[in-house]
Amino acid sequence: MLNRSEMKGSLLVIGLVLLFTNCTHKMCPSLTKEFIHPNTGYSKAVVVNTRHTKTIYVSGLTGDGDDFSSQTRTAFAHIKEELSFSGASLGDIVKMNTYIVNINKEKVDTFRSIRKEILGEKDLPASTLLGVQGLANSSRLIEIEAIAIVNKH
Repeated sequence: MLNRSEMKGSLLVIGLVLLFTNCTHKMCPSLTKEFIHPNTGYSKAVVVNTRHTKTIYVSGLTGDGDDFSSQTRTAFAHIKEELSFSGASLGDIVKMNTYIVNINKEKVDTFRSIRKEILGEKDLPASTLLGVQGLANSSRLIEIEAIAIVNKH
């Protein structure tokens, strides 16, 4: 059996849990999702809006061209297009995942050089670079996905 002090403490905890799990619209920031350029099975980007920030999740996008360099440049251009459409820029990227088919030192050096040219050398996003055996479209050599965050103020 709980004493009076323990009972008050328990009720306070229960009250706080109820407040934060069942808060009213005025007390909780609203969260909305916008699906950008939906395709069969996925959207090219999803924008998640809260009261103070907008987070843009860009699907893995590939580039065009016959060689790795041109595909890398156009993959970044496609990401830039999706971010621009969603009210963000390449400078707003906080996380990137890159997938390179049949990775080797030359491709890594080319990718890093183009990334440096496009994103600069400072304040770079967190990044993962993976070598893969292939992509869904066998003519593609690189796929890049990104997450960007924008303050609404």
